[in-house]
Amino acid sequence: MFKLLRYYSVTSFMAVLVTAALLTWHYRQVSVQNIVDLTERSNLTLALATMSPMKPALLDYLGSSATSNMNHAARLPLPSELSMLIRDLMQNRSIAGIRIFNRQGIVVFSTHPSQVGDNQSHNPRFITALNGGVASSLLYHDAFNHFDRATEDDNLAQTYIPIRASPIEPIQGVFNIYTDVKHQVLLTERAEFIIMIGVVLILAILYAMLILIVRRANATIEQQQRTIRERTGVLEVLSAHMLKSEESHKKKISFELHEGLAQTLAALKLQLENGRNARVCDEAAECVGPIIPLLQQAIQEVRTIATELRPPSLDDLGLLPTLSWLCRELEEQHPRIRIEQKISLKEENIPSPLKIILYRIVMLVLEDMARLTNSGRIHISLWLDDDNLNLLIDDTATEALDATAIPLLNIDPQVRTGFARMEELVTLSGGVFNASHHSAGGATLRATWSL
Repeated sequence: MFKLLRYYSVTSFMAVLVTAALLTWHYRQVSVQNIVDLTERSNLTLALATMSPMKPALLDYLGSSATSNMNHAARLPLPSELSMLIRDLMQNRSIAGIRIFNRQGIVVFSTHPSQVGDNQSHNPRFITALNGGVASSLLYHDAFNHFDRATEDDNLAQTYIPIRASPIEPIQGVFNIYTDVKHQVLLTERAEFIIMIGVVLILAILYAMLILIVRRANATIEQQQRTIRERTGVLEVLSAHMLKSEESHKKKISFELHEGLAQTLAALKLQLENGRNARVCDEAAECVGPIIPLLQQAIQEVRTIATELRPPSLDDLGLLPTLSWLCRELEEQHPRIRIEQKISLKEENIPSPLKIILYRIVMLVLEDMARLTNSGRIHISLWLDDDNLNLLIDDTATEALDATAIPLLNIDPQVRTGFARMEELVTLSGGVFNASHHSAGGATLRATWSL
């Protein structure tokens, strides 16, 4: 049997985990990109602002280094004015270092002395700046990159800008400044962690709510399945009972035809044979007289069988006159019974397919109640309520109609054959059947069809 709650709880839990991971990854990608873009722009602004006051000194220094050979240029001391400006800039803790390149890509100055003399002529960012452009880069590395090998350039924003007197003057060198963004990375990691926790909590609440909803839906589905199984069981019992009833009805008709009509016709045949074999009849009435009552009896038996199969008045006059005739016939057969009718609808309000069903139900139940009732009264009501057609048959005493009614969940067909047949006809015709047995005796049967 399919376990909806277990299947949904497992799959939704996995979906929640995947969703939380995807949301966190998406936020990290957006945050990293924003940090890179913002840092590169701010670092460029810082580099331009930093190089502006020291540009004359830088141009003089690069002019001096250009006249020296390559090895000697890397060892030229900075002018005091330029050295003081750089020393003041390095007081800013966000600035991690400054480098100055000549046109050949040699580091002629660096705040890290070990880098002086390095050849960076193949550095793509240096080449971009030497060609008049501006190059910025940031190698972002946080705790989520623990599978990547750490380098000394991690979380350092580097900007390369050309050094020249004016936009139309030749480029004398490249100015490189790099800043440390580890603090921003730490803040981003903290925000990522907080957002991840928030996402997990929100999704956990959503998961719990969905589980509650599915649990309630699962309980409803199980209840409906139980109802379907019970209804299927009832239909199986009713189907078996229907087959048994049909066979009983056929057996009754066969018995009536064989023991009633067939015997009458056999007696009629015998009378005709006796009259044919007799030599002389004193009078015609003497030969025909015994035959007439037999013919009348045969005709009546045929009419009775035909009426039981389907009363002609149902097609000629309609259901309501046929029910009135049925009640009168029953009262004549059972003088102690009085049948009260309360019918508040018109013939055209009754769907044609339901007319024979209603007739069968009333006929079967009245015959059954007439044998079992102790009140001497049977009440029949037929009315419309909104879009519902209602039938009520009751044989309880007036004072017994109280709240002590006990629902009959299972009606024994052997005890109340007509009641079981009513339930069968109502259920198979798409209606809803209800029955109750009262403490003072008698029963109330009700059927409802949606029109």
